[in-house]
Amino acid sequence: MTIALLIATAEERHLPPLTDVLPDVLLPIIDRPVMAVAVELLARAGIKRILIALHEQSAPITAAFGSGKRWGVDIEYVTLQEAWGDGGALRWAGPLINETCLVWPGNAIIDLPIETALAHHQAHGGPLTVITHPAREYAHPEAAIAEDGTLRAVLPAKSDGNVVTLTGAYLIEPSLIAQIPLRKRCQIVTDLLPHLLEQHIPIHNFTFSGYWNPLTTLASYHEAQQVFLYSAYRTADPTVTDGPRATVRYPSIRGRQIAPGVWVGRNDSIHPSARIAPPLYIGDNCWIGRDVELGPGTVIGADCMIDDEATVTASTVWADTYIGQLVNVDRRIVYPGMIIDPESGEQTAIVDPFLIGRVSAATVNTNRLTSVLNRIGALLILIALSPLFLFTGLLAAIGSGGRPLVRLPRVGERVTLANGQTTFRPLNLWRWRTRHADGRPLWFGAWLEACEFHRLPELLNVINGDLHLVGIKPLSPNEVELLHEAWQQRRYEVPPGITGLWYVQAAGDLDSIVVADVYYSATHTWQDDLKILLRTPRAWWHRMKATKVTSEIGVAVKADLAPPR
Repeated sequence: MTIALLIATAEERHLPPLTDVLPDVLLPIIDRPVMAVAVELLARAGIKRILIALHEQSAPITAAFGSGKRWGVDIEYVTLQEAWGDGGALRWAGPLINETCLVWPGNAIIDLPIETALAHHQAHGGPLTVITHPAREYAHPEAAIAEDGTLRAVLPAKSDGNVVTLTGAYLIEPSLIAQIPLRKRCQIVTDLLPHLLEQHIPIHNFTFSGYWNPLTTLASYHEAQQVFLYSAYRTADPTVTDGPRATVRYPSIRGRQIAPGVWVGRNDSIHPSARIAPPLYIGDNCWIGRDVELGPGTVIGADCMIDDEATVTASTVWADTYIGQLVNVDRRIVYPGMIIDPESGEQTAIVDPFLIGRVSAATVNTNRLTSVLNRIGALLILIALSPLFLFTGLLAAIGSGGRPLVRLPRVGERVTLANGQTTFRPLNLWRWRTRHADGRPLWFGAWLEACEFHRLPELLNVINGDLHLVGIKPLSPNEVELLHEAWQQRRYEVPPGITGLWYVQAAGDLDSIVVADVYYSATHTWQDDLKILLRTPRAWWHRMKATKVTSEIGVAVKADLAPPR
């Protein structure tokens, strides 16, 4: 049996400013944290018990990996009180280790054939095997290897001679852990290995040739994105020759592949005019605008917005990033408010959120402007209809005994709470009172309902910020409970409105209304909203004629004037 210890102490930060935003083990590689790549490899190799050593920034790491059930492994966390290095972390976790332990840096990509390395370690029977790589492009410690395959010396990086590079991964037996001092800083490569060599304890070596990337530079981080993306692309289309030569064995990417080398997450909205080229990954809940150009070699994180006519090629865009109209991004790393050249390391802060910013900030600004425009529009309409508003309000006041307004509970758009949970925004819809408490219409109620004049107070909801002029239909809580399918939930991504496709186009039954709302939420623009608003009077006229207003008024009046039996 074997146990793994992932070092996730975040003691050193090699990739600022990225590691100012996230712990190094959570840096995204395509659609998953870099340490998840290691967890998946361990699970494939049958290593089900994993310890994770934590020190700095432990909360987001435990939140991201939890108990490990999603990978079919059992994760335990070991929290260090101080920065004790990988050797100190191994010593601190020692009481939990009673079998061969694979020590693994959680902030690196090591495409190690674990089963082969374990077989080699067990065959020589020694207490320690260092995992090395022939590559020498990274500034990592190196080791000289003797003819019998054991470690002869630890060397500074870029030494001459027949050497290999130490990856920071080790196979170690529990009996050796006791030689590490407790509660003291100890680095395996600089402290433990020289100590064992001085004692003439054999240190065996296993060199693998698969992909290894310690992610110590912005260029290496950018390279890792390209390697994983192109590896997955070559799996989908073996004839592909473009991209980096390096490859990984298991380039699993979540999302559906809508074309060879093009992966799309859930709940994405991609304009039909967008031009995309593989390989390309678009995360969940993204919005891709009109005439956008994406790819090849582009990774778009979740919850991103790429606005009209923008171009993004060979770049990594972090989650929740807004890229504005006509912005051109090529071979860059982008996250809210920052664009980075990975080759030179040059970092450019973007102060204009409408060029490159945070989606939530851009959405807030856009929503504020939209809210102001909706309130101004509702106020102008209310002023234009003020004689009708006052007349119908007077009728409602007289007929209801001074209580002209009624509040109807409705459900608005989906909102995210401070704790990260989502819910639906409740609202109360204002309307003129048209019926008695027992459901019988007031003497003027049928006429108001047939002409839909009872809805005039909804303009007050718009002025108050509860509704938009154009949006989805505000459904009642009972109607919302009938909508269970995933596609139906898409309607809640936009606010409700007085009018919308549901009013000018849908047949009137709940099914057709939901279909219209879902289509509206996925495709609406301000130009479309204006067209719907202009079509509304004509739609109202056709709806009023369809209800046969005159006959309904006559029936209602007769029923109201008839003596009780």
